[in-house]
Amino acid sequence: MKIYLKLLLLVLVIAFAVIPAKAIVTFNVVVIPVDLFKVCANYYCYPEVSEIIAGDVIDNFNNTERINSPSLAYVRHAMYENAELRRSAHNVINKYNKNNTLDFESLKAISKAFKANSVLIISNNVPVEKAYAKRNVWEMLVLSTNFDITYPYVMQTNAVLVDTVNDLVMWQGKYSKKISGNNDEFRAPNASDAFAKLEYFKLYSKDILSKNISQNIYLRFFPKTVDPQPIVGETKPEGAYFRFESDANIPALKNQLIQHQRRMYSQTDSDENESYGETIYDY
Repeated sequence: MKIYLKLLLLVLVIAFAVIPAKAIVTFNVVVIPVDLFKVCANYYCYPEVSEIIAGDVIDNFNNTERINSPSLAYVRHAMYENAELRRSAHNVINKYNKNNTLDFESLKAISKAFKANSVLIISNNVPVEKAYAKRNVWEMLVLSTNFDITYPYVMQTNAVLVDTVNDLVMWQGKYSKKISGNNDEFRAPNASDAFAKLEYFKLYSKDILSKNISQNIYLRFFPKTVDPQPIVGETKPEGAYFRFESDANIPALKNQLIQHQRRMYSQTDSDENESYGETIYDY
């Protein structure tokens, strides 16, 4: 009897061992900021804001373990190694910057190269009505500082998720943020002021903007998910500015700039100048 029980137990162990585990569904998304090829292209040699946002979104995707996204460094390297792929990326960026249209053929080539079915395009600029132009943040900072210009500058960010298999837009989000103060000043007369603004944009991206974009995209792939962003180590926004949760992780230079940043930006935010909504388009 004991022999039969042992044989039965052995059969059950083998049976459970050969049953395949339920596969976890994952998606691959390539994130392309429109300033992908602008490395140290501005006066301050700071990363462009679209690149900062894209990097945070990529980190959020990979932290979910359900969406895989290659780093910007890997994407750049692959494109510099492949002239045809680099040409496709330039086509996408130039066409989108020119009239906000999508080059589906080039997008398909990009997604195929990275074994993905979706591409996320992220753009960031500051419209200037008087000049009928859209400029990047650092360009506006230089102009405002050098020419003593005051203007109610509003930074606009667009994120477009494209299904490259069916050539359609899955989701699009538009966000706006006033970056000049109540007196419409947006200046950096010295290096510490410029660095303070860089840290401000980094915090805005990490704490609010990239999380909103990442969560909306996650819900497009997993609409029944209750907790779409299982990301640890979140910091909470406080009012118009952001509170550092732990001084242990903050370099000494940041500590020196906290009071300056709060003074510069604590009154810049208001509901009428911000938009965290989303718009869905079906092309």
